[in-house]
Formats: sequence, structure tokens, C-alpha cells
Amino acid sequence: MSLVFKRYYDMKPAEYLIQVRIAAAKQALQAGASVFDAAADSGYTNYPSFYAHFRNLSGMPPAKYRQLFAQNISRAVMDTPIGPLRIVASQDAILCVEPANYLEKKTGQATYQVPADRIIPNDPSGDLVKACMMELKEYFAGQRQKFDLPLSPEGTSFQQKVWQQLQQIPYGETRSYQQLAEMTGDKNASRAIGLANNCNPILILIPCHRVIGADGSLTGYAAGLAAKKLLLDLEKGGTKK
Repeated sequence: MSLVFKRYYDMKPAEYLIQVRIAAAKQALQAGASVFDAAADSGYTNYPSFYAHFRNLSGMPPAKYRQLFAQNISRAVMDTPIGPLRIVASQDAILCVEPANYLEKKTGQATYQVPADRIIPNDPSGDLVKACMMELKEYFAGQRQKFDLPLSPEGTSFQQKVWQQLQQIPYGETRSYQQLAEMTGDKNASRAIGLANNCNPILILIPCHRVIGADGSLTGYAAGLAAKKLLLDLEKGGTKK
């Protein structure tokens, strides 16, 4: 039974149950529940276990996650050479940069399911959203190679580790999945690296487009392979200036 489950879900039943419980806890926290109530309502009787599981799957402690969703969340869509990008930001950090129609195609849902009264849906005047739009504009104009914005991507501890390493790949350079695995300290984790790369919620600022196949071929990208090629060509040209 366990082997069949792992074949279809790529995880053990116990791991799947943890993900279901943490997803329920996130929904409760987004709705304003206390951390202890969210833990209890999602089936936890041991708070340290809840804390450890939540942090591992979210990249942040539950109290910080609750605080995030108590803030106003600003969103705006920006036209770019690779198509419209949705920018999502809290008062403290950039949460998401993604193709504007990406999640609607996948799930029909927006990235951050916060209460409607805390969402500012078209707010290019929000400080971080405005700053992100400006830096992206400079990037596409070949005038910026590094971004100076605080980032807060939501992901597991392993994903966070991979995304941190992605930010160490210099502008105009690429790395293979194997090389990225070696950068994270586990040369046998190429497949897991690819999955983490695919889950990157902050495109361009966390440059997952700089990861390519070992043979130099382009691989999957949320905005499409044409967009990935455009970004790599842009950066290659920028290093010659």
C-alpha cells in the first residue's frame, strides 16, 4: 500500500497527511485563527511537532505566516517583454512575481488567498510593488543586473535552500541542475532540485531561468521556453556592455 501510494504521490502516506494538516492550518491562519487554534483544528495535539512541520513546509514559523496575512497585500500586473507579470507584495517583502495568467490556468485561484478586505488588487503605488516594477523595467532595459528588494517566498526548507543558491548564480551565467545540486551540498538531488526550481514563486528576482540542462538545452519555465530564452539572451547581451 505504502509503495503504491509513493509511486503516485512521490511521498509516504504519513508525509501526505502532514501536508494536508498544514494546508488546513494555513487556511485557518489566513482566516485569522490563533496559532494554537490552527494547530488544534488541523489535528495536532503536540505543538512542537506542528511548529516543526509548519516551518519545514512553509519556510516560516506559523506566527509569521499569520502576521503576513494580517497585512494588506498589494497586487499589480506589469507588461513586460515576456508577457504580463503579476507582482504580489506585503508591506515587508515581495511575495510573488509570476505570469499574470499562470495560476488561473493551473488552479483557477490567485496566489495568496487572503481576506478580500485586505487585498489591494491593482495597487502599483504600493511601495514595494512600485519598486519592483521599477527594478524590473531597468532589468529589461539592460540597466540592472542585481535586485535590491526584500523577498519572502513561501516554500519548504529545502526549497528555500535551493532558491537561495539560485540567487548566487551571476547575471549572464547559467548552471545545470547537477551543478545546482552540488551547490546545495547534495550532488544526488538533481530531481528534487528541478522540482524546487519549478516551484519558484518569484521569477527573475530569484533567477530560476539560469538553470539549464546538462547538455545546454533549455528546460521548463513557468513563463514558457521562449521567455526563458529571451531572459538568457538579454543577460548574455548585458554582460558585453
